[in-house]
Amino acid sequence: MIELWRGNVNAWECDELGHFNVRFYLARLSEAVANLAEAAGLNPIQRPDASATLIPRDIHVRFLAEAHPGAPLYIEGGLLGHDERTANAIFVMRHSGTGKPAASFRVLLAHAAPQTTTDFPWPQRFHARAETLKVDLPGFAAPRGLKLDGVPASPGLARADEMGLETIGRGRFGQAEMDGFGSMRAEFLLGRVSDSVTNFAAAFPEEWEQHAGGSPGQVASALLECHIRPRAWPRCGDGYVIRSGLKSVSPKVRNIVHWVMEPATGRVWWTMEGVAAPMDLTARKLLDVPDAVQARVRAACVDGLRA
Repeated sequence: MIELWRGNVNAWECDELGHFNVRFYLARLSEAVANLAEAAGLNPIQRPDASATLIPRDIHVRFLAEAHPGAPLYIEGGLLGHDERTANAIFVMRHSGTGKPAASFRVLLAHAAPQTTTDFPWPQRFHARAETLKVDLPGFAAPRGLKLDGVPASPGLARADEMGLETIGRGRFGQAEMDGFGSMRAEFLLGRVSDSVTNFAAAFPEEWEQHAGGSPGQVASALLECHIRPRAWPRCGDGYVIRSGLKSVSPKVRNIVHWVMEPATGRVWWTMEGVAAPMDLTARKLLDVPDAVQARVRAACVDGLRA
C-alpha cells in the first residue's frame, strides 16, 4: 500500500464519547481517495473544473481502535481490482506511533461525470497505473458483523410506515456540506446519522433513559462497523428524514438499519446498516447488558429489514 494522507485528530472533531467522530473518518478518506486517483494517473478529481471524478457507490467501514484528541494518524491504500468503469479500493487508517489499524475502508469507486454522476470508462492511462497499485485485502478489513452481498432494500416512506421504522432525524442539507460540484460530501453519509442516532430510543434504551432523566450519564452508543449504499447525492437545500429500525441483536451488539430519504418525494438518498453497541464511557469498553434490557431490545427488532 502507498501512503495517501497523514495528519492528526483535532479536539473539535471528537464527540461525546471522547474519540474521533465517525464523519471525520470519511472526511479523511475522501482526501485519500483523491490522492489515490492522482497516483493512478487521473487529473485532480475534486477541483470544481474537473471533467471526471470518483464517486463512492458502496462503502464498508470497520472501526478497529479508538483515536483520541491529538492522536497522529495516516492512511495507506491501494486497489483490489477494477473493470471498465469502477474500481474496488482498500484504505487503512493507522495510528502513526504504533502502526496499529484505527479503521479500514473498502470502497467501490465509480469513474463518473461530476454533474450527472453518470459512470463512464476510465482513460487508457489509468489501466497501466492501476496495475502498479494492486494490493490484497488485509484480514482485519473483512466484514465481521455484516453481510455485504445481500440484495439491496427498496426503501420508501410508505414502506417505512408499514414496518414501523422510527424517525430519528430530519433536516436540510446546507452549503457547508457540499463539495466543489454542489453535491453532498461523503462524510455526511455518516455525519447526519451520527447526529441523529441518539434519538433512537428502541435501539439504545440505556442511553435514552439518561436523557429522559435529564442528567448526563456514562453510556453512549458506539459504531463498530457499517455498510453504506449511496443511492443519490443531495444538493444544497434538499431535505432529509432518517427512518431507522433494529435488524438483529446479540449479547454485545445491535445491527441497525437506516433509510435516509427526501421527505417530500420519498427519493432515497442512501441506506446504511451499522453494527453498534452501548459503551461504558468510564471503563472505555462495551457495556454489559442486563437480561431484561436485552429482551426489550430484541423484541423491538423488525422482520425483513435490510439496507
